[in-house]
Amino acid sequence: MASLRRSGLTPSGKFRRYGSSIRRLSLRKTSGTSTSKALPRSGGLFPVEAAIPMPDRSLKVGRPAAFHDVALTSMGRMNMAGLRPDHDILDVGCGVGRTARYLCDYLDAGARYQGFDVREDVVQWCQTHITPLFPNFQFQLISLFNTRYNPDPTLPSASEFQFPYPDQSFNFAFAHSMFTHLVPEVTSHYLDEISRVLRPGGISYSTWFLFNEDSSGYAHSRTTTMHHDSSGTFAVQNPKVPEAAVGYSETFVRHAYSSSGLKIVEPIHAGFMRLQDVIVAVK
Repeated sequence: MASLRRSGLTPSGKFRRYGSSIRRLSLRKTSGTSTSKALPRSGGLFPVEAAIPMPDRSLKVGRPAAFHDVALTSMGRMNMAGLRPDHDILDVGCGVGRTARYLCDYLDAGARYQGFDVREDVVQWCQTHITPLFPNFQFQLISLFNTRYNPDPTLPSASEFQFPYPDQSFNFAFAHSMFTHLVPEVTSHYLDEISRVLRPGGISYSTWFLFNEDSSGYAHSRTTTMHHDSSGTFAVQNPKVPEAAVGYSETFVRHAYSSSGLKIVEPIHAGFMRLQDVIVAVK
């Protein structure tokens, strides 16, 4: 089995500061002067994004200071994974549109974006603030049971949910910090669904908390504090709320991709700092 390897980090650390560097550069282009850390927006490189209002802090995921940096880093990583402006894109777990707002600048007018999420508040925000400006960006609420985001046991199970799109609808599907909130049976099912809706040659981009079964092997720093299941295939941060944060063994993930008909593009890219591990695959 090919092991997960660290990649993408230059000796100078330039990739480590990828998002922040782009933001500072774009602000300099806009203002013509040096910038301070207090400046929050991306400016000239992404003029449309800068025109979209910022969501209330209660809707954001993660640290507010990292909101733009995570999106910009994701944009760079997805571009290197093969994302193109004419692609029809599926965003699995779109959240409050942190990445979608940058895609508004990136995608051609004829390209199509579809995103869905289980949280009503974030979907409504995107429908109100993004879709009216870009009708080719559509956001859909899917009410499914999730111990972290929708702890209502009467809701449908995500393990049986069929994505509301026909077969072979998209060139590119991405799931940022989605599989880190799904239990194994849902994870395997979602990979099957991603494969179903991708066109032949379509690209899957997703982020994970990964570890190797061998304790001397790679493990994302987040997984070192998790409770590991006796099966050895996954780990959770909080057993009472398992979907608050989930890590997976590389062996389990590789098998799930293979079973779904998705071929992993080697190597798997290990995360660093607060970034998650990245897997790129092709149908």
